Amino acid sequence: MQYSPDSDPSYDLKIHAGFKVVRDYSFSFDKVEISFKDMVRFIFPSTGYLIFNLFFGDDFTLRFLNYDLSEDLPHHLYITGLLSRGMLITGQQGTGGGYAMKIHPVIGYHFLRIPMYQLTDRQVRLSHIFDREGRPLRQLEANASARTLNDPGVKGFFSKYLPDKSVYLRDPVYHAVNKIISKKGIIQVKKLATECCMSERTLHRQFLLKVGLSPQSYAKIWQLHFTMELLKNNPGAKLQGIAFKAGYYDVAHLARDFREKLFVPPSQFYRDVNPMMQSYLDFPDSLQ
Repeated sequence: MQYSPDSDPSYDLKIHAGFKVVRDYSFSFDKVEISFKDMVRFIFPSTGYLIFNLFFGDDFTLRFLNYDLSEDLPHHLYITGLLSRGMLITGQQGTGGGYAMKIHPVIGYHFLRIPMYQLTDRQVRLSHIFDREGRPLRQLEANASARTLNDPGVKGFFSKYLPDKSVYLRDPVYHAVNKIISKKGIIQVKKLATECCMSERTLHRQFLLKVGLSPQSYAKIWQLHFTMELLKNNPGAKLQGIAFKAGYYDVAHLARDFREKLFVPPSQFYRDVNPMMQSYLDFPDSLQ
């Protein structure tokens, strides 16, 4: 699970947590500074949030080695949707780094104004999503001037297009997502639909539109996150106890989810977790 170089590169990796305010939103973010002579692989689990990324460094390269096999360009702002099939594997090389920010999927829906299923399992440049409104971002990208989150163009873009908070606070799907998060993914979809005054079919359709996954699939992400937390905080605990606390019927069901979504058995997951992945798991939802 540790970052594994394709050869034996000399490398330097620094991670900093940051915070900023745009309008009435508070941003939490991670800033990563990297210097890798050769291509280095990093592995990231699915997260229950969309991820905004801004990369910097004229010779820095980041590639998706699975999913949509995309390559990020420095000084461009990207959004990565929810991942449905398991871990994301990236290859990174050069000197530079980037900023990573988590965003609640329903806030992302009201910000981007596109169906979230269009982002599932892929990343897209923000300037491509916003069409005419994206022209300022495209100009920043063309001039390679977007190098920090403090860039006036980047801050101005977020300030102008982030939705008024009352919009998503009135959205029942926003609160349904929060219920799943607070319950660590251990929920009954039928009960959740009733609480949202919807049929299960309507809730399913609304989740695909505003989250990108079904309620069941979204809850599974958070159940796995809870299981990872339990494994991290209870290294000597028996898997039977971990499975019970995480809402699994037995260890076999837990082990199956780890093999399918995390590519390793639960007993090996925290053996060599790399610092970038741990920071990615730990830093909070960006937009509050």
